[in-house]
Amino acid sequence: MNQIAQALHRIRSRSAISERITTQRAWHKHVLALAFAACAGLSGAAQGGKLGVYSGTVVVSGTELGQENVTFGASVKISLPLTSANKNSAMAELDDVDKPSAMATITRWDLVGRNASADSDGKVTTWTCSLVAPTEVPMSGSGTLNLDYRAKTHSMFIALVARKTIPLKCVNSRSGPYKKDQLVSLFFGTNEPDVQPWKELPFKDAALLSASYKLVPASQMKGRYGPLDQKWELRLTP
Repeated sequence: MNQIAQALHRIRSRSAISERITTQRAWHKHVLALAFAACAGLSGAAQGGKLGVYSGTVVVSGTELGQENVTFGASVKISLPLTSANKNSAMAELDDVDKPSAMATITRWDLVGRNASADSDGKVTTWTCSLVAPTEVPMSGSGTLNLDYRAKTHSMFIALVARKTIPLKCVNSRSGPYKKDQLVSLFFGTNEPDVQPWKELPFKDAALLSASYKLVPASQMKGRYGPLDQKWELRLTP
């Protein structure tokens, strides 16, 4: 029974690749390192948040599909530093490998799994897991937020990986109850990172980005995730 998480990496503005990896801490750190490396050479004008920081809360809920289907929900507090800006546009980037930039409260993690084939007795082993209690976890991530001041629109994609596990209580159809700790990953944004052009959402005031939006996978994430319900409010502070 494998623990599975999605790590989305090599994110830069409007091009990215996503891939599924096992939920081992070393692998998560490796993926974020790749994302950091992909962005490091492209952000020479970055000023480390001197242009301001978008901070706020993002609430997400959705499903991950596979041998184990997961229904999840979380509330994420996050900060995204602006790294470039002019009168027409701005960009905030997140590339944190060694320290968390977000704190997520995992409110739901319901897992249902089954083996692909029957065992020797003709029965298929199944298992279910659920969150013991809402759990707060620090998260590292990578991604970008883009603003178009002329069109008054914004777009983004952010991938996050937990830096500690969440506790699950489980039941196996053969062996009965058991407990396990699982590393989790989350994502949010206006569209999948590999889809062109990116979906642009309007804003009234660039100092406050707020939206309720359903992301429906249509490319690399199709078949891996169901629709993702999202709501965010990000405020620009000096």
